[in-house]
Amino acid sequence: MRQAKLQVLGLCRWSYPSQTGAFNSTGESLEALQRELYAEARMKVRLFFLEHLVLPSLRVQSDPDFTLVLMMGEHLPERWRGQILELIADVEQVKPVFLPEGQNHMEACTALMRAHRDPSADVVVEFRLDDDDAVARDFVEQLRGLYRQLRPIYKANKRVAVDFCRGFLLRCEDDGRVNYHPVEARLWTPALALYLPPDHPRSLLNYPHMRTWRNMPVLSLNKKPMFVRGAHGGNDSAIKERKVDSFRYKLEKLPAAMAADFGVELEAFEAAWAGVCG
Repeated sequence: MRQAKLQVLGLCRWSYPSQTGAFNSTGESLEALQRELYAEARMKVRLFFLEHLVLPSLRVQSDPDFTLVLMMGEHLPERWRGQILELIADVEQVKPVFLPEGQNHMEACTALMRAHRDPSADVVVEFRLDDDDAVARDFVEQLRGLYRQLRPIYKANKRVAVDFCRGFLLRCEDDGRVNYHPVEARLWTPALALYLPPDHPRSLLNYPHMRTWRNMPVLSLNKKPMFVRGAHGGNDSAIKERKVDSFRYKLEKLPAAMAADFGVELEAFEAAWAGVCG
């Protein structure tokens, strides 16, 4: 049997100013939204997570055959644009894309993902990373390996999802402290992936992540921690509203696990966060 060709394709939306009213923004016009999203204090937090959490986990992927589209606005101020491009320069899998601003968010994300699909692939495995999340070093490797088991279900349904539901929540407080929580959470966005045909008219953003199970079969796996989710003032309220469970974990093991599995040095992470808050 011919081995299926899988394309692993991710999306990270990095402070893209879409149409007004999207997400929790308060801007009543595109200009107000740009001022809100590109404010210096907010940009420093976003750059912190990109540098110290998102990119380290991508650099250490055991399977380097993937693409992450970094979606940004074309009017992102040069001072931030330059820092981002410098940070991602050594991660060839990250592809920066600067889009016209003010577009319908869902339509822009779907068009962007479809434009980056490989039409010669048998299956496209789509995932998304928020700009304060990370995935384990074997995330891409596991997505490829699991297809052999998922293939009959995928063939029958033309789409299927994998939900790695165990990970860590890093709660970064405004006073510079970082608190750590082992969590099990169903259908959170980090470490959730959809297997789709390359010509599928929809993308993973078209499926609300908490209702993925209503649109396709979902394989839920909690054998090992596969994601890290950053919590902070910019996203903390939404996280608190969602029910999560914890699992037993000795936190003294966390520094070694974070370094080995996510490429994140917690001592440096904590020092950098204290610097952002200072």
